[in-house]
Amino acid sequence: MITLATSVFGIVLCKGEIIKTSVHGPTGKISYRDEGFGGIPVVFIHSFGGNVSHWEEIKEALVPNRRVVRIELRGHGDSEFPKDGDYKISSMTKDLATVVNLLGLQRFVLVGHSMGGSVALQYAGENPSRVAGLVLVDSNGDPEKLPESFRAQIKNALLSDAYVQTTESYWEQLLANSKPEVKERLMKELTRTPKDMVIKITSELLDYNPNHSLKRFVGPKLAIVTPENDDQYALHRLHLGFPHRVISNAGHWLQLDQPEEFRNILEIFLQKF
Repeated sequence: MITLATSVFGIVLCKGEIIKTSVHGPTGKISYRDEGFGGIPVVFIHSFGGNVSHWEEIKEALVPNRRVVRIELRGHGDSEFPKDGDYKISSMTKDLATVVNLLGLQRFVLVGHSMGGSVALQYAGENPSRVAGLVLVDSNGDPEKLPESFRAQIKNALLSDAYVQTTESYWEQLLANSKPEVKERLMKELTRTPKDMVIKITSELLDYNPNHSLKRFVGPKLAIVTPENDDQYALHRLHLGFPHRVISNAGHWLQLDQPEEFRNILEIFLQKF
């Protein structure tokens, strides 16, 4: 039985299950979905500009036998924009912590895509005993891949009149190998993202160094990446390295372009738990 909490904004009854939908986070409402029963829970964190729907097909295959929680970080989906405008990775990690603490998840598998992978890794580094396993989906690797001068150039471009050209060019690059329907969907979602949020999160991701958390979390890890994210600077080659799987014929949103292959890889990893 799932216990209700006073901090929950809303609940949904679905086929006899109680699905909590939102909770008071550090700077506003944090939305999430809690579905299924059994096994060690799996917690999904979306990418920048994403929402819980990005995991819909993957979730559907898991909920018959496992509890699945999907979280929308501040400013994403139905979650409120932070009142203080704070989009630091360490701060978004508190959104994740708020939900898993409310739900009483003592041990779970974390799956994070892109920005969500950085948040998941940060949480695992801060709470290694609670994370049974960590799956990082096409997430950022070594920040030194881009020299500081080049990172500064990107940040300055976002603050200039070239903002639209810079962002759309980057998103086009990420979606170059995506299916047409996925590309159309994602471009609509990304272009709706507020400028202030784009600038702050992009800056965070350009500077985020995952090495400390990789050293702290020594549990089972898996990277699922595109061929473009399988170079010497890739996350799975930092520190001591860890296993990875490559999904071809997909853009940055692997789980949307190749859901069946993604699901098969994830389910094999989850067999350990």
